[in-house]
Amino acid sequence: MNAALLRLPHVARASSQAEAVQRDPTQTLFGAVGPGRLLELSGDPEGPVATARTSAAVRVLRDAQQAGETAAWIQPRGGALYPPDLAACGIDLGALLVIHVPLPGGPHPSRAQPHALCKAAELLLRSGAFGIIVLDFTQGAPPSGREAWQGRLLGLARQHNSHVVLLTEKAAADDSLGTLIGARVEVRRTRESSADARRGAGAFALEHALLKNKSGATMHVGREPRRGPWGMR
Repeated sequence: MNAALLRLPHVARASSQAEAVQRDPTQTLFGAVGPGRLLELSGDPEGPVATARTSAAVRVLRDAQQAGETAAWIQPRGGALYPPDLAACGIDLGALLVIHVPLPGGPHPSRAQPHALCKAAELLLRSGAFGIIVLDFTQGAPPSGREAWQGRLLGLARQHNSHVVLLTEKAAADDSLGTLIGARVEVRRTRESSADARRGAGAFALEHALLKNKSGATMHVGREPRRGPWGMR
């Protein structure tokens, strides 16, 4: 599998186009958190405010594709990713690699699966062909030995100028995945007033709470208006 990934002649990044894109740090997560960093998007499903980390990850993915980057999404088999929703959000499904990682064999498969997710991400990054990788840890705890696997992913992201997005399920008061996480953002979904007749029922917005930012630079991500499927209230 390693050799096959390293010899994919038909998978290439439009790096020159991606580098030419002007990033606005006040607009989107893709613009605010540059390549070569680990971005953690977290949310608490039992908290007082609905989480929207997957919606935010999809927006980052779309912005990356529009910048000419090749993209991959890695999740456990049976994950929640729904292609029609991605297409409706502007994702080019034909240019998105989705990897479903099965439960490995052995006495503790649930513990081994997170390591398999990280291994898949490491192989893709090592190929140098992917500008952004989303890694979904929301269905289980991330692997132990976090300094080791995060160090490998961070080193490869810096080497190949790639984005790495990690999805986690935790409360805002909980610690980030580790010291190597460059930025952590909690994404919340808030319902908008029904008085806005132009958008109709089902309108909501994404709000981004910056919980960690190791760069030290000012980072502000604007509020993003969205709406659910027609008929949703």
